[in-house]
Amino acid sequence: MNELQLELELIKDRFVQDWPKKIDVDEGWYQVIIDCDKELSDLDPDYQIYQIKQKFGGLRYYTKITQPFSEEKYLRTHSIVAKYESIAKCTCEATGLPGVLMKSSTGWYKTLNPQWTTTSETFKNYKIVDTIDFEVLKDRDSKW
Repeated sequence: MNELQLELELIKDRFVQDWPKKIDVDEGWYQVIIDCDKELSDLDPDYQIYQIKQKFGGLRYYTKITQPFSEEKYLRTHSIVAKYESIAKCTCEATGLPGVLMKSSTGWYKTLNPQWTTTSETFKNYKIVDTIDFEVLKDRDSKW
């Protein structure tokens, strides 16, 4: 296990009880998640996580702030998460290199580095997305 994987294992201790302790992203986003956790824990040392995953090519980081609730803490938490979700939108999920939204021939979205995908056996069928068909995404999302 490398250093980033060890840090992610520590972050899994923050998951809400009875929720799966799973960080469902590729290693190119590990540092983004670690940085987000650091900033969130500086604000709220006991914050908890519901889920961290990739969806439609973007990072999703769902949290629970500690009590007592304050609007300021809520807004700051939301701002931090939004910042790192934005960083992920331009970071290759597989490598950590600069990335763009890409789509596979089977319709799956990921943020990837276009030059790297040409050499990747796993992601060679991904092409840069010009536009997103939100109706298709909405229909597919409703099935889950």
